[in-house]
Amino acid sequence: MGIEKSYRDSRVIIDITQIIEKYHASFDTLIITFQSKVLPKLLEEKLISVLEKEVVGSSHGKYDVYQVVDQPNTLFFLCPIGAPTAVGNLEELTYKYGIKNIILYGSAGVLDKALTAGKIIVPTKAYRDEGTSYHYVPASDFIDIIEHQKLSKIFDELHIDYVKGYTWTTDAFYRETQALYLERKAQGCIAVEMEISAVAAFSKVKNINFYPFVYGADHLDTNQWDKGILGNMMPS
Repeated sequence: MGIEKSYRDSRVIIDITQIIEKYHASFDTLIITFQSKVLPKLLEEKLISVLEKEVVGSSHGKYDVYQVVDQPNTLFFLCPIGAPTAVGNLEELTYKYGIKNIILYGSAGVLDKALTAGKIIVPTKAYRDEGTSYHYVPASDFIDIIEHQKLSKIFDELHIDYVKGYTWTTDAFYRETQALYLERKAQGCIAVEMEISAVAAFSKVKNINFYPFVYGADHLDTNQWDKGILGNMMPS
């Protein structure tokens, strides 16, 4: 049986309500990113503060949850990379804190440098080349990002350059082959990343608003892979 046949509208066995205790307060919005280099700067500038005695994680490690200082109804979380871990953490975070909105930002590989250069990328759909989403919603090639219009309006008001397009969410970045690159680009994908289609599926099931945007770091639309600024985002 293929992954596209995995979805079942059936009772879950591991019930989040049985393992996670609700926090004494709720929050409207959760901001997540995947780049650890931003965290020290946010703390140094006193833009976020740790939510005391609140951690999320697994046997791999525990991760602090932060509150945005000038937006008390907003939390910040530095999320592990990849669809399964991102959605697993979001299951716990959104339930525990009563989250209604998820803002996701991060880097992506560029499939069309001419179109995306110097611009934020606002996904309108994401190609489901990962496994997690197929356990949340029925199979399809793409999943819609319905909040892209609201996000685009915000960027317009702030005079931030952006481009809309499809992203390609993959579990296997070392298997971004030339054949797949050409196929995804022909389908309209302009960037490749590792979480968006899965988080979109999760958000749809949980009735949470989802606002993703990314920026180009490395480039696939060259004769040889160009790492671009990807290495600059690694922790020193």
